[in-house]
Amino acid sequence: MKILIIGGFGFIGKHVIETISPSHNITVFSDPIGAEGSEDFANQHKLSAIIGDITEAAEIRKAFATEKPDSVIHLAALTGLNKCNQNPSLAFSINVFGTYNVVTECAAANSKLIFISSREVYGEGNIGRTAEDAELVPNNVYGTTKMLAEKLIVWARSKFGLKFTILRLTNVYGPGGQQYNIQAMIKSAVNDRTIPIFGGRQIMNLVYVTDVSEAIARSLTDSQTTNGIFNIGSEEDTTVEEIVNELISQLHENVTIQRMPMRTGETLNFRPDLGRMKAAFPGLPRIPLKEGLQKTISWYRSNATTQR
Repeated sequence: MKILIIGGFGFIGKHVIETISPSHNITVFSDPIGAEGSEDFANQHKLSAIIGDITEAAEIRKAFATEKPDSVIHLAALTGLNKCNQNPSLAFSINVFGTYNVVTECAAANSKLIFISSREVYGEGNIGRTAEDAELVPNNVYGTTKMLAEKLIVWARSKFGLKFTILRLTNVYGPGGQQYNIQAMIKSAVNDRTIPIFGGRQIMNLVYVTDVSEAIARSLTDSQTTNGIFNIGSEEDTTVEEIVNELISQLHENVTIQRMPMRTGETLNFRPDLGRMKAAFPGLPRIPLKEGLQKTISWYRSNATTQR
């Protein structure tokens, strides 16, 4: 199968490639910043790479004309609540208009689209668990852009017959991606002996990155995922404070907790309903939180000199 991975040199993208390579013919479409320093990884996995900008329709069109992909995994996005709140125009440009370019080319090429969305599309969770048919009321710019991107995909299904799978991820963690919450906490604890936490009582759901990459891989070939929307998360809901305490106990470091105000638009309570995920992706999730944190800490300690 020929697969085009948009944003494939990022944290999740590299794990996806490690999961599906060498079973497929993979091309990565990446902006120059995302591709920086990825030459060895690309050579190791025998990847082709196209450097471009998804906000430029002509560049996406050229990539599709050249590669003629059977499936497309769309990972490219401006992420992070603060980044999106501070740069809403850029967030809409990449996450909405860039996705529109990808969607229209997928429809024209009859390529199945695997779109990586976020639990942020729901906004504040209800008292119980939030299922995929819940009303979407995002409370920040990032969630709003992901919701609009999803609506473009569903529109393209009704108008052009686009085949898609939408995966709404909870908070992803694991080896690599040191700018993400858990990895950033580990880095700060080891290097600076402090862990900043924003708020602390928020209820989060963490999902290990290989569980995410496996769900993406299965979506490529499993017909029962086609035209479906799925929460992808774990069975453990925990507060930020509890996560930090578990990290400290595993790090065995003398760490100071630095308390910060909550970020604007941050969700206080989210517990995903995983019924649809478990039916479509039997055996997932595999990695419990304690084991996942151990793996992430071990990776960081082995790579600490390159993460400073």
